[in-house]
Amino acid sequence: MSLLPGTLTLHIDDASVRVEVAGGGTYDLPIGPLSLIAGPLGDDDPPSAVELTNALGTVQDHVDDLVIESPSVVAAPSVIAVGDHAMAMARVEIGADTVPDDYALRRTDADEVFRTLVSETHEDRRFNPGLDDTHVASIVGTCCVILGIMRRLDLQQVRIAPTGPEMN
Repeated sequence: MSLLPGTLTLHIDDASVRVEVAGGGTYDLPIGPLSLIAGPLGDDDPPSAVELTNALGTVQDHVDDLVIESPSVVAAPSVIAVGDHAMAMARVEIGADTVPDDYALRRTDADEVFRTLVSETHEDRRFNPGLDDTHVASIVGTCCVILGIMRRLDLQQVRIAPTGPEMN
């Protein structure tokens, strides 16, 4: 896959997001689905509105730091979210165990998945089509990471892939 210069690849790990900019620059955001669960999302099941607001705010604060360091990220021609957590959110949105190649998660769909999952208890969340057992606990954190980035960068969509493209 050939990337346009400035394309952002978001490698979403348990406790961080590595942002690679095609054509130059790698940045690490100290947030991830599990770190949000251990931090602002707390232990409420389902999370409270305050916890969700704080989690989204934490993500957006770290993206603000990235924008200060590299202002060009706000003009990225496209964004790709990669890894197991990103794939889990795409599977829930699709409601299936597989994600098509070059799948794009629209912001309206990300908002809808977020609203659905954050209102469910951990036990109820398990029954969402496409959500495997390994991501039931982390999916709300994943939604906060992806949606927080989409909102802060005013993205209308994010492509989802299992692994990132080669950054030649």
